[in-house]
Order: sequence, then structure tokens, then C-alpha cells
Amino acid sequence: MVRWLKKIRVAVALVFFLSVSFLFLDFGSITPAGLHSVLASTQLVPALIRTLVVFGSASIGLVFILVLTLLFGRVYCSTICPLGVLQDIVIRIAKRINRRRRYKYKKPSYVIHYLLFVLMTGTAISGSLFLLNLFEPFSNYGRLLSNLVSPAVVLANNALGNIFGFFGLLIIYQIPILHINAASLIAPLAFLVLVGVLSYNSGRVFCNLLCPAGALLGIISRFSIFKIVIDENNCKECGLCERVCKARCIDSHTLEIDSAACVGCFNCIDGCPTGGMSFRGRRKQTARTLPVVHEGRRALLKSTMLPAVGLLLPMGDPGESADKNQKEYDESHRHPISPPGSISIEHFSEHCTACHLCISSCPTQVLSPSFLEYGIAGIFQPRMNFSASYCNFDCVICGSICPNGAILPLDSTVKKQVQIGKAHFVRDDCVVVTKKKDCGACSEHCPTKAVKMVPYEQRLVIPEVNDEVCVGCGACEHACPVQPRKAIYVRSNPVHGTAKKPKSEKIEPSFNSNQDFPF
Repeated sequence: MVRWLKKIRVAVALVFFLSVSFLFLDFGSITPAGLHSVLASTQLVPALIRTLVVFGSASIGLVFILVLTLLFGRVYCSTICPLGVLQDIVIRIAKRINRRRRYKYKKPSYVIHYLLFVLMTGTAISGSLFLLNLFEPFSNYGRLLSNLVSPAVVLANNALGNIFGFFGLLIIYQIPILHINAASLIAPLAFLVLVGVLSYNSGRVFCNLLCPAGALLGIISRFSIFKIVIDENNCKECGLCERVCKARCIDSHTLEIDSAACVGCFNCIDGCPTGGMSFRGRRKQTARTLPVVHEGRRALLKSTMLPAVGLLLPMGDPGESADKNQKEYDESHRHPISPPGSISIEHFSEHCTACHLCISSCPTQVLSPSFLEYGIAGIFQPRMNFSASYCNFDCVICGSICPNGAILPLDSTVKKQVQIGKAHFVRDDCVVVTKKKDCGACSEHCPTKAVKMVPYEQRLVIPEVNDEVCVGCGACEHACPVQPRKAIYVRSNPVHGTAKKPKSEKIEPSFNSNQDFPF
């Protein structure tokens, strides 16, 4: 059975890796929402953050990961974590290129790793996920797929569609790419190069030096029941186990294995020619209760650490001498607009790990990676980009798939009254005023009829906004033809409100029933 451990690990890893990858590349939205929740709940950091927000399926996934680690060590890193599997693929390629590649034991830099972990945890508690987002494995893997792989797949799909279309075969439809910008391409590419180089040259050094999930699981795995151990009776001290250990945690000279750094890949067991490696229980541990999060302590940490983190938050606009309309327009766009279900910008920024699962799943592609709109602390977190598209009035996908509670699930009826912002009309910029032409694009696209057309100068009509029924979906802003800035745009609600239901007007027939049929 021991000889099958690596094969089992590889099979489980491929299932999770392909399943998670498909979530980010599912252009047809055929993946059930329930499967999104199950797979997302098995990712450590998102499940941990969501558990702090609301107890649910993610909490069950978190307990599963912790119990799994207490029983078998850091097998999560080699089976469930998609970034870990990606590193294994790079390591496999490196082995193919250089078959003489060997690893050598190196004591992990626990001081650096745990110091980074404490720093990430501290800033996260104080309200900034900036550092955590830089190194969290699931979110980084999601950004790689959403911003690098997904556009490449879409371009290939569109090229293939053009080829088929040339021959009159309309079996592949074109998919637009609306959420890509320079920052969203450069950052994931830089991270891919970093992880690729580290994996190619040094194995799983990222997991044991920079990864916050690796640090937490490394601490727990010190107390795991089952461990990989060296059987001194069968060991011939050939050193093969050390040479194949990609975590570099086996010292063949002292016959010791650093269980905190071991990622449970079972390469050593599979490669040992004498059966000198085994996977068995070493000692019994008394049950340990998970620490309880106390809001008082959280508030204390927040009050002491937030001033330091304040340097990462967006600064106000010092331009006070601008034109009145220009100043009003800039002031309204100072705050980005967070998706429905995120409650507020503060809640969203404190819980979003920028995994971009919502971006890749948004059917209208209105969600785009931010750059500095939320400040440096919220870099890469999704924002509503009404220049690219608008929020579908009936859509609730982002809340149903968010793995960490930054966007909470909403019923379709409730979502239709969530007010993420309010439409604001700049009369002097409207083509009705500037060019004396009819338009009405904003009113035609408004799903709640918060924008209606009223009489204006002779036979023209001009928009009028009822912000009480406006939900801030951005349909009006997206449809407005005015350039370079829109004549109607959505002002952000830093804290989401509740819009009133639009009044339904009954249309009475205008013909006389006593007369002949009107046509």
C-alpha cells in the first residue's frame, strides 16, 4: 500500500488541479454553483477568511483541511493547492530537461517564513490584504488563469471561429475580452516567472519561504499523527531519498526529516530501493481546540496597526481649483464601485484576496482588476468597470462563487434592490444640450427606469434621474455615447444601500371598443 501513495497523490492532485482550472476557464458558465462552493471551500486561505465572515460550507472545508493536516501532514500542498501542483509540473519539466538534477538538504528559513506570515496576518487583521494577496497561492493561481491563460484561450477560440466562419460554419461564437489591462498582465506574469524560476532551480522553496498557507500548515504538521519516517533497519544510507525530495527537508546523514517542511509528495517513498522509508504514526497528540477569534482583540489590533497601514490607502484629490463640473465628476469617481453583495468597500477590501474567480465568471465582464483605485492595499481587487460593460440586473453569479466572503450570495429578488451607487446626470455634457439632438440611450438601457426622458426645448427630451430607484448597475453610463467623459455616470456608494422598487404603471388601451378593430 505504501508504494501506491505517490500514485494516489498524483491522481487526486490532477483531479483538483483540472477542476479548479476549469472554474476560471468556464466561458459557458456550465459549472454548477454548488461545485464552485465545494472546490473553493477546499482552499485554505479563502476558506479561513470566509469562515471569519459567515459560517457555512467554507467552514466545513476549513475543518477538513485542518483535520487532514493533523492526520497526515502537509498533503494539502501536493494535492489540493493548484499552485503547488503547478510547481510540481515545472519541477517535472526541469527533471526532463536535466535528468541529473538532484536536490540537497537545506534547513528551511523559518525565521523569514514565519516573520512574513506574522506580518501578513497582522496587516490582514488591521484591514489590509495587500501582503496576503501578493503570496496567497489560490488567488495568485486564479490571477494567472484569468489574466494570462484565459485571454490566450479566448484569442484561440476567436481565431478558430474566424476560420470556421470563412467556410460558412458558424459553430464557434466570438468571445470579447473586456477586463484586461497592462497591470493585470504584468503582475501575474512577474509572479509566474518568480515561481517558475524558484521551482525550476530549488523545488518547493516558495512553499517553505513565502507562502502563508505553507507557514500555517507547517506549524500544524509538526503535530501530525502520521509522518514520513526513515526506517533505520532497512535504510542503506544511499541518499536517494534526499536527492528526490523537492522540499529539501530530508537529511540523509542524520536520518532525519523536517516534518514542518515536508509537503507530502511521497517521492522519497516511491524512490527508495530498500523500503527504508515508511509512512506511519509516530506519536499520539492530545486534542487541540482551534483558537477563537475575539472581536475585542481584533479591534485592538486594528486600532494599533491601521495607522501604519494607512499609508497604503488611497489619498484624497488635492485639486481644489478645477472647474465645478470637472471637480464634481472627479470627486464622484474617487471611490471605486464594489460588486453587489460586497456590503461596502471596507468589507470588500478586508476580505477579497483578488483571486479573480468572479472576474472570470462574470457573464458581462463588467468586473475588472483594479490597479490603484482601492489604494495600494487593494491592488488587483475587482471593481465595476462601466466603461467596459454593465452589471446584469438578474445576475447573482459573483456572490455565489466568491470563495472568501468578500461578495456574499444574494437572492435575485434582493439583488435587484441593492444600490451599489447612484446615477448622476451632467446636463451640460449631454448631446441633447451640446448638439441639440435626441438620444435617450441611458433611459432605454435602465432596467429600473430610474432614468426617464422629460421635455426639453421645443420637441427634444432630456434625461431625468430618480436616484431612489437607481441600483447603480452602470447600464446608463455604459450606453452613453458622450466622450471622453460620460454625461451620465454612477457615483459609488461606499456602503451599499437599498433602492426603492420602481412603480409599475398600468397601460390602459387607447382605442374605443365600440369602434371597428383598429387595424
